[in-house]
Amino acid sequence: MKMYGIKTCASVKKAKAFFDENNISYEFIDLNKTPVNKDKIEKWQNFTPAASMLNPRSKSYRDLGLKDKKVTDKKAVSLIENDNGILKRPVIEHGLNGEEKFTIGFNEKEYNDTFLN
Repeated sequence: MKMYGIKTCASVKKAKAFFDENNISYEFIDLNKTPVNKDKIEKWQNFTPAASMLNPRSKSYRDLGLKDKKVTDKKAVSLIENDNGILKRPVIEHGLNGEEKFTIGFNEKEYNDTFLN
């Protein structure tokens, strides 16, 4: 399982704590040190539209004035590729027996249902 995020992000800290408390191993990829590229973002679109991966609470999102704009998935891919800081975090790639799954953001109920059951 891989977790993509930024160490200082509150949601990433919560996700890391959840996994650590439940003895669930993961590989952490720091987006500040290892940004994701267009191919990875497009792969993630198999699970959720790129526009839904944008973090409306990020500084980049606010600076670009995206709140009242309709952002296409193509534009969202470009925005994320150019600035991973606009990505909703954490992004978790997981699955068993070759099955790929994807979880974005931190929601304790969703994490309990997904990773503990």
